[in-house]
Amino acid sequence: MATIGEALNQALDHHRAGRLAEAEALYRNILATRADHPDATHLLGVIRYQQGRHGEAVPLIEKAIALNPKSAAYHKNLGSAYQGLGRTEDAIRHHKEALRLDARYHEAHHGLAECHRSRDEHAQAAAAYRRALEIAPDFIHSMNGLAISLAAVGNHEEAEKLYRRAIGIKSDFAEAHVNLANLLKLRGRRKEAEAHFEKALALQPRSLPALVNLGNLYKDEGRIAEAIGKYKDVLALQPGFAPAHNNLANLYKDRGESAEALEQFRLAIRSDPTLVDAHSNLLLGLHYTAEATPEEIYREHLAWARAHADPLQGEHRLHANDPDPERRIRIGYVSPDFRRHPVAYFMEPVLENHDRARFEIVCYANVERPDPVTKRLREKADLWRDLRGVRDDQAAALARRDGIDILVDLAGHTAFSRMRMFARKPAPVQVSWLGYPNTTGLAAMDYRLSDTYADPPGPADRLHTERIVRLPHGFHCFRPPAEAPEPGPLPMAATGHPTFASFNMLSKVTKEVVAAWSRILAALPEARFVLKAPPLADAETRAHFARLFEAEGIAAERVEMLGYLPDPADHLALYNRIDLALDTFPYNGATTTCEALWMGVPVVSFAGANHVARVGLSLLSNLGLDELVARDADGYVELARALARTPDRIAGLRGGLRARMNAASLLDGPGFTRDLEAAYRTMWESWCAWRVALRAAQSAQSAPAESAPAESAPAESASSKSART
Repeated sequence: MATIGEALNQALDHHRAGRLAEAEALYRNILATRADHPDATHLLGVIRYQQGRHGEAVPLIEKAIALNPKSAAYHKNLGSAYQGLGRTEDAIRHHKEALRLDARYHEAHHGLAECHRSRDEHAQAAAAYRRALEIAPDFIHSMNGLAISLAAVGNHEEAEKLYRRAIGIKSDFAEAHVNLANLLKLRGRRKEAEAHFEKALALQPRSLPALVNLGNLYKDEGRIAEAIGKYKDVLALQPGFAPAHNNLANLYKDRGESAEALEQFRLAIRSDPTLVDAHSNLLLGLHYTAEATPEEIYREHLAWARAHADPLQGEHRLHANDPDPERRIRIGYVSPDFRRHPVAYFMEPVLENHDRARFEIVCYANVERPDPVTKRLREKADLWRDLRGVRDDQAAALARRDGIDILVDLAGHTAFSRMRMFARKPAPVQVSWLGYPNTTGLAAMDYRLSDTYADPPGPADRLHTERIVRLPHGFHCFRPPAEAPEPGPLPMAATGHPTFASFNMLSKVTKEVVAAWSRILAALPEARFVLKAPPLADAETRAHFARLFEAEGIAAERVEMLGYLPDPADHLALYNRIDLALDTFPYNGATTTCEALWMGVPVVSFAGANHVARVGLSLLSNLGLDELVARDADGYVELARALARTPDRIAGLRGGLRARMNAASLLDGPGFTRDLEAAYRTMWESWCAWRVALRAAQSAQSAPAESAPAESAPAESASSKSART
């Protein structure tokens, strides 16, 4: 009969070979003979950890530690089990105990690094990974982890070297191939990235990270059908995998299939209610369909806040900002879009024209891929903070340390936004503006900037958690692109037929929009249509839209479809082929409308019930062109038809549009910025008055400041907000 020692060695042989059932049977035999055997108890817990049964692993390894508290390996593995449960503080404590017992235990350094990385503490993670590699220079898992942390803080060159070093040691290290591919994609080396994703899949055909990220690569390249196929492969392997549902939904949205997109977003949220991005994507997605009422959209924003923002209200603290209404105000702008992006184009005139004697400007840039526009904007800020790799709680703490008086969100619930930074209320006054077409739903967001056209007083106010501040001359400040050529002559004078166009995102081009456009084209058999958007580089996407037009009786040859043009001058020059631009609904264009008008192309719009459907009205009214705005779908169709039949009227508009824009407040950067600053100053004065009154009340009650309640919005009390919601 084998001794306990011999049985343990046999079990370890099975364990190391991956024969977990055989190893478990032997560990249990040992424990049946000696219930207090620490190694067998510990290793049985390790098997549970390897099986993903972390909740069962923890008590087993804890029991082993009670039997032998001086084993570094026990503490290290207990730390790993805790990390599997998401109990990071407990995990760190046990990894540190393992290192106290054995300072050269490289796997404990690695485990500690993994804990820090899980919390986006990449500097601490990198230090721990480096210590592990000093002890075990060829430990490929620490190379991989260190590379991830270095990439997260922008050290791409060293990260790439580490991934390649790990792959050189172990060529079948699939995880490193995936991570290297993601880094190469981020650096614009897409072909190399694709090769490493494919290598990872050759090694592990069921690798979800490889499939998802290859799908992301296809999506970024406009290979929509291939991307959809990869996400569906993921869901076939793991039904209910929330990130795949979310990504699939974004693709459906990007080609105007709103119903399909919303279904997938809801599946993602049901599969993982903690997936904040999917919930934000649902909110944005609701704006693309007329089937979602403003009231329904508002309720969904409140639901997002209840799930993801309200739990953070315990972090609200009274602000130490000096409540002097006359002093220089420190403004913080937060955006992932300080790059070649519409938000940047509307922001640049403001950054240039802020009165620096009265306002100090701090930009918090969450820009995944900085570009020349990023560099240009950075030079216009007094202080620039890079939020890449910074958690929302860290970003909030940074803004609070920076002493921001008014923090302005420019993204809302769009990609890479920082809603949970704002939910922590790091600044006394918080404002939503420009980058999102609705309420944020946050109780911590005090104001939203708009105008009377986009958000008429009354209904809009009831459907916002913020107080709407309506700027007197519109909420946009447009800067015409420097690359724009001069407007050409009226195209239909040469072609003999009207050419309509839309250069809006395809997410705005729903079946209902195509149906309206088709009615216009049906009444004008000689007319042509140009549809331009990046996803139209994909053959299946072009075929999808061709089928939509054909279902409405419009032959494919009457609709020209164009994809992305990298040179902005080439893109703008296309307008010299266009007689009339047709706005989308219910989600109107903004940048596309301004560009079309600058190029002399009149835009026919359709004003709906809420902000997203009234941006066209706002822009055109700013120019005195509200005659180009219909009030319903039938009016929109008839207005476009009537204009197309009066070429002299179109030509007259075309010849005067650029001069009209130059004379309008829409292009008045200094004037717009003075209006904006006046609004900021009023907000700041309101907060100062509230803060002074609070101090007076505290003094009268002899209450210490530390016992004061968390700060509420200065514009209106927390109780009035609750009643309204």
